[in-house]
Amino acid sequence: MDEHNHHSEVRALEVGLPYLLKHNKEHIEDINKWINRAKQAGYNEVANDLQKVLELSQEITKHLESALKKLKG
Repeated sequence: MDEHNHHSEVRALEVGLPYLLKHNKEHIEDINKWINRAKQAGYNEVANDLQKVLELSQEITKHLESALKKLKG
């Protein structure tokens, strides 16, 4: 990979990773709302599934944060 392409890829990562991180955090907020809605409607099994989705999304956030730290070195 030539120097120009390398810098382009690094720049893409510098822009893309924070976007993905922010977007994922927004999803976490939404998932929390849906968990509450499901509980209020009496759909506890649905809420339990959404709780698992929430936990996985939180794990994704950790990995995105780790990748971003490594990128910034």
